[in-house]
Amino acid sequence: MTERAHWADVLTLRKEVTDAAGQISDLQMSLYSAVFTDRDVPYQDPTYYADITEPTVGLTRFMGAIAARLGASRSRGKALFHLDQGMGGGKSHALVGLYHLANSPAAFLGTELGQAVKAEAEHVAGPIELEGARVVVLSGDNMTPGATSPEFGPATNLYERFLWALFRGDRELYRTHRAAGPNKAALARALEAAGGPVLILLDELMDYVMPLSDEEHLASMPGEKAFLNSLMDAVDEVPSVAFVVVMIRSDLDERGYNVDAEDFRSYVASRLERNGVTVAVTEAQDFSAIIRRRLFERVDELPVAELAARWRAGADDAWQEQVFNKLGASRSLTNIAERLATSYPFSPDLMALVKEDWSRHAGFQRVRSTVEIFAATAYYWTRERAARRWVPELIGVGDLPLAVVVENILSSGLLHGNERAIQGFRQVAATDVISKDGQQGRARELDEILVDRGVEAGQPHPALRMATALFYYSLVPRSQAKRGATKLELISAIYVPDGVTFQGSEEVFNIVVSDDEGLGALEITDTAAGRGQTRYHLAVAQTLRMFFRQAKNAVQPADRDAYLWDRAKELAKPAQGHFDLIIPISRPDTSDAPLSQIFGDVDQNGKTRLILLDPRRWALNNGRDTSTRNEVAELLGVGDGHMPVDNAASCVVVCVNTQKRDTVRKRAVEVLAWKIVTSQLDREDDKRPEAMAELRSATERVDNDLVRAFQHYAYLTRTDKVEVDWKRFDDDTKSALKGSHVWDSLVAGGRAVLPGRLSGEYLKTLINKIPRTLTLKEISQQFYKNPAFPMVPSVDDIRRAVYQTLAKPDRYEVVDANGDALTISSLDELSIGSLDLSLRKAVPPAPADPGDTPKPKGGGERRPGDGGEQPGGRDNDLKDGDGPGKPGKPAAVQYHRYQLEVPNRSLVETEVRRTMANLLSALLDAVDPEIGGDIQLLDLQIAITADPDAVHEIQQRAEAIDATWEEDDLDF
Repeated sequence: MTERAHWADVLTLRKEVTDAAGQISDLQMSLYSAVFTDRDVPYQDPTYYADITEPTVGLTRFMGAIAARLGASRSRGKALFHLDQGMGGGKSHALVGLYHLANSPAAFLGTELGQAVKAEAEHVAGPIELEGARVVVLSGDNMTPGATSPEFGPATNLYERFLWALFRGDRELYRTHRAAGPNKAALARALEAAGGPVLILLDELMDYVMPLSDEEHLASMPGEKAFLNSLMDAVDEVPSVAFVVVMIRSDLDERGYNVDAEDFRSYVASRLERNGVTVAVTEAQDFSAIIRRRLFERVDELPVAELAARWRAGADDAWQEQVFNKLGASRSLTNIAERLATSYPFSPDLMALVKEDWSRHAGFQRVRSTVEIFAATAYYWTRERAARRWVPELIGVGDLPLAVVVENILSSGLLHGNERAIQGFRQVAATDVISKDGQQGRARELDEILVDRGVEAGQPHPALRMATALFYYSLVPRSQAKRGATKLELISAIYVPDGVTFQGSEEVFNIVVSDDEGLGALEITDTAAGRGQTRYHLAVAQTLRMFFRQAKNAVQPADRDAYLWDRAKELAKPAQGHFDLIIPISRPDTSDAPLSQIFGDVDQNGKTRLILLDPRRWALNNGRDTSTRNEVAELLGVGDGHMPVDNAASCVVVCVNTQKRDTVRKRAVEVLAWKIVTSQLDREDDKRPEAMAELRSATERVDNDLVRAFQHYAYLTRTDKVEVDWKRFDDDTKSALKGSHVWDSLVAGGRAVLPGRLSGEYLKTLINKIPRTLTLKEISQQFYKNPAFPMVPSVDDIRRAVYQTLAKPDRYEVVDANGDALTISSLDELSIGSLDLSLRKAVPPAPADPGDTPKPKGGGERRPGDGGEQPGGRDNDLKDGDGPGKPGKPAAVQYHRYQLEVPNRSLVETEVRRTMANLLSALLDAVDPEIGGDIQLLDLQIAITADPDAVHEIQQRAEAIDATWEEDDLDF
């Protein structure tokens, strides 16, 4: 039988890993050491650097862009680049590579990495030539403001150091250009005088700025700002020049800055944003390849397919059905081969823990910490293999040897700033899992108990592996603020093909979580039935603030922005004002979704609408809001690519202010962090009331800031042409999120009216501008379709204004389709939605014919019209004494009583249900005051057998008119 291919036999640790007993030195590359050789580091050699560097997509594209900028016959793309990732994100590693690219192009481009960079550059810009390039290295963490140094001769500030490095210590050129001063034109001349490509690398800028902000050097700070500003402008205008600045985002630098340093950082950041490109050289998905490259020698083929087949074959029905299938599609054994291809020799679950849970926390030094931990782990298991002891076929979550890597884990930044938690987990590791000498620990004792009880687990230390996995799962909140691990995750952590039965794994689990025998620091979080699985974690005593700091690191930008959008929608509801509808427009799932789909619900007839835009996509007033303005204009039917809309005149579009959105985002992180904290605290915990109070306070702050952040609103106006009017509330007591505030502003601007304030005289002015007679329905629709007409709170305002036009002086009249004038005696007689009735200026009376007698006409009384009566008055030829049936007066209406009864009718069949719906719809039309006829009395009795949810709205509307609503329980 062929011996199984074990990872420890297939993969060979790199020499620097074995030489350092798994503790790799110089994991954090130093640009200063690579350039100025203050110490002997192996990555000073371009070939070695390329050999240990994984050519990730982000790194290759970044270096390719620099190479194209420096070496193409015509400079392509941006000249200014900004690296802002947190500690351990690969920034220094990338800078060392750029130095080799420009300083030793022949050696670097001859490597595999160099070839990939060259191919990327030539794809963008054609052939490149980098010989003769100069590299200006300004290492902020190795420079002191106002002091000289051997590397920069007489230079004492950034400007002078730049010139000294640019001219390679040529004092004559240095003095000549220094005298010109650090202005944009002088810097451009200096760069041109270099006579070839120039690469400027400014590393760890804030490490230089912090001492610069001391009182001793503070007076020189404006000059340093001015130099950087001029240099960032100049590099764009000089060919074959590239400038890379490393300045960590303030939210990723836990050290924090004083006021002057933060002002400097903000000043430079705004110019980097304006002129440059922000680059991320590594992403979470790069971890696996980077780690394998740094730890192991290259091999042509990995035994992934064989191992995956063995992994699947070793899981019987119980393992498949009770564990792997329940863990979810992403963790089942169906696609184990694909997942192993990227993680081998580490398990996909371990890699997922690092990428998806640990990397969520800002303090975790992603690549650097992961390589340190995995290097120590691989070295440990390699030595175990050499000693012919048991070694896992895949290094899983429970296989990071806690006795060896506990300090690497606790110093990785996961618990950054939480010293009490670090001390607590150090103690838990030693007492509940295993001590550093490997001789003590509760989990180790549990393995001895399992052996005594004859539990066969196919491995020597199943309880230790499970407890170790639980330790790592417990360190920080995981995805969706979940803490610890589920039973399935812990059981799967000790799975080995053909080595442990499902029943055996359950016995291990039961003893680990046992109240009597299990781990002392174990805490169990029970969930309500049907709402998730019970979770287990190892706890250490922490203050509320410690919980809060950890929770803040777990909040993701997507969760933060989704919360703000939900709150905006909630805050807008009670402040609708006179608008008929508030329509929230969410950011689509895909950025290329057509606007007709995104804004599909906006164009509604006969309704005034407040359109609320999702701040995740739309924002105004940041200097880069062209896309938002264009899409709002298209939504309102204006512009070259406008949407086909009919009722844009009756909607107002509301949008957030960009700067204030950034402020409220920080507040939202606090709310979500407190939500995480409160979810982690048991209801009996004495810290919970304080956490709940903090949550309420943070929520109130978010709501207040969010209301203020929605400053902008836009609507259509018509002067000489139809255009968008952009408005903004500068008063913090006003908000576009409140429909009442927006409506009042529209009234002040003449674009809307208050209830009851639309006058007939104003209506005459509006319709006089239209060269034809309008029907009553057309008049009503003008207020929703025509931006020259004001928005109205309701149709009743339009009806009232039309009725007022029927009065003297200069009165109007309502006429039917034949042009005959009608007598309208009350507001209720105006069928404002009629297409048959029109409003026109009153026609002078024709000479009366004694033989004429008025005839009844629907919608009022028809008359020749003498021009003398007010609305509601009588014709002159109708006498007070005239009774029903007499000449000159319409006959009295003969009312009939009708009864409609539908016996118990089953609505199970679709056709019967449709027929019944048509019947009720006809009844609704008859009762509708807008389109119905003369109905005097309605006695309605309906018996419905239905699910309560199906008739909930009917019940609410019935109660609103004091109708009787009774309910009986049925055995149905």
